[in-house]
Amino acid sequence: MKTFVLVISMWGNDGTTDHYIGQMAMQTPMSQEMCEKFIGDDNWLYSYDNEYYKLIPQCYPSDCSGMEKCEQ
Repeated sequence: MKTFVLVISMWGNDGTTDHYIGQMAMQTPMSQEMCEKFIGDDNWLYSYDNEYYKLIPQCYPSDCSGMEKCEQ
């Protein structure tokens, strides 16, 4: 079974383009279905004081850990 990890990435916008800033990854492998339940919009309440930054929850295959780019 392929396993996934929950990744929350931070992005900033310069008024034109979104730019990747960094991320944090939950180190507990899980099924794709479980990860997608975690990132579901019903589970998150977004609150931003700065319109130029945002956090994005995503699911990535566990075997992409530490890679600069993940080809899913």
